[in-house]
Order: sequence, then structure tokens, then C-alpha cells
Amino acid sequence: MLFNLPNTMEFSMKMTRVLTPLAIAVAAMVSAQQASADWLSDGDFVVRVGASWIDPDDSHNDLRFTEDFIHEDFDIDADTTWNISAAWLPVEHWGVELMYIGSTNHDLDLERIRYDDVYVDVGDYDVGDFDASYANAYLNWYPLSRDCMVQPYVGIGVNYTDFSDESFSRRFRDDLNSLDLIDIDYGLSHSWGFTGQIGVDFKFGRESAFLVNAAVLYIDADTDYRVSYTDNLLLPPARFTNEITDVDYSPWVFNLGVGYSF
Repeated sequence: MLFNLPNTMEFSMKMTRVLTPLAIAVAAMVSAQQASADWLSDGDFVVRVGASWIDPDDSHNDLRFTEDFIHEDFDIDADTTWNISAAWLPVEHWGVELMYIGSTNHDLDLERIRYDDVYVDVGDYDVGDFDASYANAYLNWYPLSRDCMVQPYVGIGVNYTDFSDESFSRRFRDDLNSLDLIDIDYGLSHSWGFTGQIGVDFKFGRESAFLVNAAVLYIDADTDYRVSYTDNLLLPPARFTNEITDVDYSPWVFNLGVGYSF
């Protein structure tokens, strides 16, 4: 037995060198898994639904068929719709939020028309309408602790605005047809841009999961405007398509709703 002692000690030392790093690795994996589970379980979730009032920026917008022939200044009416959002707060003071704002319908009211250098004021002339819907993703900062009944927050993120159902009014089509412009259509491109928000949650009580939410959002949305028409004065009649890029739509959004946290 005494002659085998060195071999036994050598074998034991080899096993120690092998098992020690393995045990450390296993312990690290278990600790990481436990920390991940605690991180998820400690996170708060907030789901909100409510109403949104959308007020587009129309101070720099215009419609035109060509640069020289016809040019219109117009107003874009505001509209009200619904919204839904879900926020996850994995750590204290920080959270991520996904928000969808339902489709809004906006009327285009013509204010004046320019033929070459001649301006004609028409005032509240119905040109047409279009729909828009909005998807936002935010990184939010919450300055107060989670147990506060009043929870303000500030967020910045990315917006996608989808424009659809663009159409001219019957009256506008008839008036353009009288100028021998026929088969008139227009379209708006979808938009990617940044968005920011300032909001606040009001809990019904310290132990209550229900809350009231109010928020103000700004959406930076630029779109491309394309109009197509046939000039019936030409022989033979010719089809034209003109595009205006970087039309500033950028609405302010005012949200009011209720929510539930868990």
C-alpha cells in the first residue's frame, strides 16, 4: 500500500485540477440562471388602452401637379382614434414599451390655388382624405421608485407610420376634369422616424394594480406624395406622374387611457 501512495496522490491531484474548474463553471451557470429568473420575476408589466387625438403638422405641406401649372396650400384636419400599449420594466427606472395607435382619417382642406403666379383663395375647399396608423417602440426612463402612486416617465424611440386609402373628393375631381385633367390619383409613402413621449401613470392606490395614464407624443413622420393624372388637352392625351419628397406630416399625439400593472 505504501508503494501505491504516490500514484493515489497524483491521481487525486489530477482529478482536483479537472473537477475544480468544472464545479466553478456549473456554479456560475446556476447563479446566472437564478439571476435571470430573479430579473424576470422582479420586472413589472403595464398594459394600457385608451384614446388618442392626432394633430398633424400642415404648416409646410403643399400639393401640386407640376411646379408651374398648379399648386395648392391645404390644411390637414385632426382626428381621434384608439391606442394600446404594453411596457416592461426589467430594472428600476428603466423600461421598454410597444405602442400601436389605430387608424385615423384626415381630411385635406384647400386654402388657395396658384396658377403660375396668380393666387386664388378658396378657403376650406374639400380636396380629399387619407388614413394613417402608427406603431411605436420606446425606451422609457422612470425617475421615481416603483412603489410611488404617481409615476412620470420620459421615452424616446422609433415610429412607423402607414398611410392608406388616399382619395380625392368628387368635387375636386370634377373641377380638375373641367381643366381636362382626368384619371387623377394620389398616394402617400409609409414613413420611418423617431418619436418621443412624456407621460404619467396615476395608481388608484399603493396596493392597486389599476391606473390612469396621460401622455403627450411627438412623431417625426415625413412622407412622399405622388400624384398621377392624364392631360386630355394633349394630342394624344398623355399620362403624368409627379412626386414631392419629404412632405412633413409629423403629428402631435395626446393619449388618455387606463391600465393594469402586474
